[in-house]
Amino acid sequence: MDFKTMLQLPVLEISQVLKTLQGIADEERNKERPQMPNVSIGTSRGNVSGYFINYDTEKSIVLLGNWYDHKADLQYVELHSIASISLGNINNYLYQFSDGTIPFAPNEDEVPTLLQLKKEIRDLEQSAEKMFGKEIAINYVYEEKPEDVEKFYANKIISILEGTLKLIATEPLAKEAFVNAVNELAFTQGEENKVSLKNGNLSISLDLSKGLKSVASTNKLQDLIEKCL
Repeated sequence: MDFKTMLQLPVLEISQVLKTLQGIADEERNKERPQMPNVSIGTSRGNVSGYFINYDTEKSIVLLGNWYDHKADLQYVELHSIASISLGNINNYLYQFSDGTIPFAPNEDEVPTLLQLKKEIRDLEQSAEKMFGKEIAINYVYEEKPEDVEKFYANKIISILEGTLKLIATEPLAKEAFVNAVNELAFTQGEENKVSLKNGNLSISLDLSKGLKSVASTNKLQDLIEKCL
């Protein structure tokens, strides 16, 4: 993102900023070398800073942390006490704070090839077979040769699907219903999170109108799938 593009960023409420930071943190924490957002929070009593770790919306608490000499330094901040928030170490995620107005362009080394996506899908099929005890064909549906950003998001969607299937497989009744109803699973990228089931084919469309911010979480996707079973 260049300077002129940065000037297009809208003003967001603190709660929106925190939810976006939570999504970034969730993505980074699963990497071998997480690059967590660096945050400085202004309160009525002063400033606190550290790496963004978690935000609990029900408790309205933000958890920041630092790591010095192999020791943790944690700070818990109540949402109502936050007057301002400064962000750092988010260059690769600035587009997420645009609320969909600034297009995302992934780094070249983050874009999988179609062959790599096929391998990821095959791995997911094998994982699903172990979880449900039956073969489930999984397909990535697209109209034309997908662009880099589409392939980038397809890779992310595969991870979301795997997490969702794991959740379904841990619940006996949901697992049984899934096994009895689903033979194939097809996913596509769209502008709405929706799921349909017809003749054993589970069709999943995930909303990418605002990037990963608008894509259904594993829990939301689990709920959408189970309503079809």
